[in-house]
Amino acid sequence: MVGDVYTKNPGLTSLGKLQSEKSSAVFVENSVDEIWVSPIKRAQETFTPFKEKNIGRSTHTYDWLQEMHDEDEEELYGKGLEEVEAFFAKRNSQTFEEWREGTHGKYMEAFGKNIISNLEIELGNRGVMSLDAKFDRRFDLSGASIERLMIISHAGTMSVLLSYFLNMPLYAWTWRKFLPRHTGHTTLKSSPTSGGHFFRLKEFNNVSFTDSDEEQTY
Repeated sequence: MVGDVYTKNPGLTSLGKLQSEKSSAVFVENSVDEIWVSPIKRAQETFTPFKEKNIGRSTHTYDWLQEMHDEDEEELYGKGLEEVEAFFAKRNSQTFEEWREGTHGKYMEAFGKNIISNLEIELGNRGVMSLDAKFDRRFDLSGASIERLMIISHAGTMSVLLSYFLNMPLYAWTWRKFLPRHTGHTTLKSSPTSGGHFFRLKEFNNVSFTDSDEEQTY
């Protein structure tokens, strides 16, 4: 939203810029091997203080990390706050069957497949290989060229990424199950198992770097 109008690619609010600045202050120079960033304006502005502090040894912007926006959402651009809120209130109260069979369900399936296929290509380029997902998703990290990867993206994108690494089913409403905070830190850590590694959730929605409840938004 920009003011009371639903906008396709808004930047950060003043609060968002404060959050990103405090978020970046947790890290030190060159403490992350790579930072991957969505091309969407608010993600790029979130990345700005990280870039200024040289937190990542290298950075990459990937189109496939951008947030979801299905056909129904596209039609909301330029509409007022009341109409937008009514749309999301109705959609977010759907049954599981309605989610799955509706426009957003079909879109989310293609959205997730696109992210995962591109993710596996980029991970493979860095020697991180998915071996199988029979019991949990198992990776070969023996040839990995990176150890610490940061991704700055969005709620929908993150729901796909987390579902992939944690080997969880991905549904049309999965992004609502995770409910990430704005600027919250979520961390996965690999552990050896069965001749490979699997990823476990170390922390979720960490906003301990903020100073008040007002700075902890969803």
